[in-house]
Amino acid sequence: MGFISREPLGETIQVPIDYRSNPDAAVMTGDQDTASLVKTEVLTAAEYNIAQLNVPITWTKGDDSKTPSENAKIVFTRQLIENGLASHDDLIEQYLFTTSTGGGVEVNGLSDLVTSDGTGTVGGIISGTETWFKNVFDSFIDGSDMEAAMTELFDSCSKGSGEANMPTMLLSGSASHALYESQLQSMQRFVGVDDADSGFKTLAFKGAKYIFSHRGGTIVYFLSPKNLKVVVSSEYFRDEGDVQQVNGQNAFYFLVYSALQIVVTNRWRLGHLFQA
Repeated sequence: MGFISREPLGETIQVPIDYRSNPDAAVMTGDQDTASLVKTEVLTAAEYNIAQLNVPITWTKGDDSKTPSENAKIVFTRQLIENGLASHDDLIEQYLFTTSTGGGVEVNGLSDLVTSDGTGTVGGIISGTETWFKNVFDSFIDGSDMEAAMTELFDSCSKGSGEANMPTMLLSGSASHALYESQLQSMQRFVGVDDADSGFKTLAFKGAKYIFSHRGGTIVYFLSPKNLKVVVSSEYFRDEGDVQQVNGQNAFYFLVYSALQIVVTNRWRLGHLFQA
């Protein structure tokens, strides 16, 4: 859905933020009005440190001896690789919701990027001071008012029905997803004819797809790839290193490695809906 952005990385990830309208825009009062030529100050930037993920995959000569044929060895190695990549992706999915706690540069999670009160320091910008950088937030009690709260939050993120920055995806755990589905009429819940023809598996809200993750909780996040991205290294994302022998052991290993970070730009276009 466009949320992963492959980019060449530097020391940090800097993303430009268009934080206000041009203050010198005005209606002309005459044909030869003199325009203000003061430097236009409408852009700033958020800065994020780059996090790293690593998945070690190790096996022994004993494993090889138990899979003597070449075909068996290929199948065994392929399964190790598939498990390593699946573990890597599941780790990203986990940290998408909750910031990692490894002790170094952490992977930013939605729990810190899109908060229940809009506060927090994100990308070096303190939203308590720079109040324009707060994300949108709201709450609901149960299924009876969930759709109304979602509508108000969606509209607040969109800033207008024709906006290109409106949310394109809603994301939560299975409980909120199921609660939303239980409140819908049969023709409200699906995205497009293709999705309907495929078996009515894709929920929607005001044109945005609503999906759930086993890593998510009850919070519903309103997201757009224009305003939130998983920025990954164009050179090192799910990179499978060379096979090496473990020093002093009859064993081999390789590492699946990624350099990445989850970043936000127009944070005030992102929404956090929680159950009170």
